Amino acid sequence: MAEFRRGLAGPVRLLLPGDIPADEVGDLVLLDEAGQLHDEALDLGLEHLVPRAAWDEHWSWARVSAEQEERRVYEVLRRLPPKEYAKVRGLLVRHTSGELIRLRRVWDGMLSQLDFYEPVSAWSWCQVRGYWFACPLCRWPMRVNRAGAVWEVRCEAHARDGVIYTCNPDRAADRAPRLQPAGAAATPVRATPATAEHLALARTTWRYVTLPGLLECGLRDHARSLGARVTMWPHKDRYDLKISLGGRVWKVDAKAWASVTKLGDALKDTDPAEPGLIIVIPDHQRNSRELLQKMIGRRGYRVLTGSGLIAELTSGKAAQR
Repeated sequence: MAEFRRGLAGPVRLLLPGDIPADEVGDLVLLDEAGQLHDEALDLGLEHLVPRAAWDEHWSWARVSAEQEERRVYEVLRRLPPKEYAKVRGLLVRHTSGELIRLRRVWDGMLSQLDFYEPVSAWSWCQVRGYWFACPLCRWPMRVNRAGAVWEVRCEAHARDGVIYTCNPDRAADRAPRLQPAGAAATPVRATPATAEHLALARTTWRYVTLPGLLECGLRDHARSLGARVTMWPHKDRYDLKISLGGRVWKVDAKAWASVTKLGDALKDTDPAEPGLIIVIPDHQRNSRELLQKMIGRRGYRVLTGSGLIAELTSGKAAQR
């Protein structure tokens, strides 16, 4: 049992018998350094909605009901007129956290109607001595792992890209804590007081609206740099991007699910919103692209990674010359 407990902090594939394929969950780590459920494991549980007794005892079933919250968010979005829908989707990508007075200004009277934010002061998991740090890529609060004298601070979504820091909470206790870069993408960030006046998007909104939105906006920006005509979120939530370049059209739906197989289960019995719809997944899931293509290809979907779509767009531009 001692060996098994130690194994819970390592990749799942090391816990499985040799004749059982680990597939996409092979590198999944269940528990973090503090013995808490790892972020990616939580996301998988939320997507699969697994009602296990141990899960319910240690990690409240309320957290597993995030699918209901996701549906609520999209129902709110669907009620908006098309022009406001695109504006709100863009704001949910660009303004994932901030001071209340600033958020009220950028939302221009819509903030209280939409109810997407929560006070950071209630989130102890992201605080060091009453301060929090926004990820330099998505601007959402980074998670603090309290282990030993030096703590780790990392973005749940972008740690794999190198957004990882360390912090000594006892150093310079009379000043705001400072982070030391520990990853390739750990650019300087400032400590922000965790007061009730500082808000961040609810985790479900960040996870299932902001993160795919970042992928969508990155694809938009690259396509426009090639001279393409891009429409964001046409027909509201039917799909995410329509890209026209050199006589070709790409209709794209970006997905940022933790489980590619669960995404496949959700799509395999549904027809694409548009003929030839391209499902784009993040580059870190590239090893699962063929699996997803096999699961949903017969319905008429095509599956690409973000880099794969960029390569197609670049080739399309080259073909114009």
